[in-house]
Amino acid sequence: MLRTSTRRVTSSLSRTVVFARCLNTQSGAVPFPEKLAFAFDIDGVLKQGHHNVLPEAKRVLQLLSGGDGRLSKPIPFLLITNGGGVPDEERRAALSSELGVQLGPDQLVQSHTPLRDYVKPYREKPVLVIGGAGESCRRVAESYGLKHAYIPQDVIKWKPAIWDRTALTEEEEAFARPADFSQIPLSAVFVMHDTHDWGRDIALILDTLSAKDGILGTKREHKSDQGEVELVLSNADVEWRSDWPIPRLGQGAFRLSLEAVYKATTGLELPYKQFGKPFKATYDFSELSLRRYLSSVGRNPDIPLNVYMVGDNPASDIAGANAHGWSSILVRTGVFSDENGETPEHKPTVIMDDVEKGVEWAIRRETGRIL
Repeated sequence: MLRTSTRRVTSSLSRTVVFARCLNTQSGAVPFPEKLAFAFDIDGVLKQGHHNVLPEAKRVLQLLSGGDGRLSKPIPFLLITNGGGVPDEERRAALSSELGVQLGPDQLVQSHTPLRDYVKPYREKPVLVIGGAGESCRRVAESYGLKHAYIPQDVIKWKPAIWDRTALTEEEEAFARPADFSQIPLSAVFVMHDTHDWGRDIALILDTLSAKDGILGTKREHKSDQGEVELVLSNADVEWRSDWPIPRLGQGAFRLSLEAVYKATTGLELPYKQFGKPFKATYDFSELSLRRYLSSVGRNPDIPLNVYMVGDNPASDIAGANAHGWSSILVRTGVFSDENGETPEHKPTVIMDDVEKGVEWAIRRETGRIL
């Protein structure tokens, strides 16, 4: 047992020493990869479950941020996740603590972060915000400037009959904001995170989309594929990796259920706008964030970038990166597993065991030293 452990440590140290020599850009032996940048998924890449940070993730972020001395200057990176449900600043602070690096304002894109710009036309209008625990997504909406953000608990407190399957808890009663929704024209529904009560939230979305002028309790006379109320979803992941060994259902599964019920009750296709990976709007926003980060550290934000997306989900991370023209690294620490000969539905540039091996491979590739 001791012998095996010693071999593993020796092997790991040897790999680190060799890699450090390859990265010794200060000596001038290897040109610094000026165009190189990284984008990392979080769940299944840097973490497994809510609290388990992978040790290789900490080492990689120390490397890229210049914290371990192996690079002459930092390599830009950001985290792109289809998770969310808390204000960006709070999540960034928590992740900085967990991962051991200080993340800047342009280094985290949650599923709903691109909505920060998208919601500007709705800032003075009443909207319904769905998802997350408690009233966390109301706080997200308010952090984006939405002044009249309502949540399902507000509606249930107004008229419990709209969803009589579940009574509000004492905690929910305390944070629910009483309002007369017969006088409030809702203009949009934003699903900002996974919902905790699919039945309730499907019912509320159906009622809102079919309402006349967005007034709950009313019904439009004419059906239309383009409703008066806009529906915006922030995460298309059908599955995600949690503490449970089998992937869990995400917001994408909720959307599929909502589409089926909407079709069954109206005969129409569900009209909605989708954000999150793999959709273009999120990758466009993420690339702009990388360039803002470059500007903030005194580097030219307009240089061509060779971005490597490191993810565990072929349907979101790899599909989105490929479509956006980024290189893609698929790791085996999350949703994807090829133990039984599984072939990813979207082909990555390379498949690696974990994030550390993937980053080392990309740096060698960019400096002319391909593994």
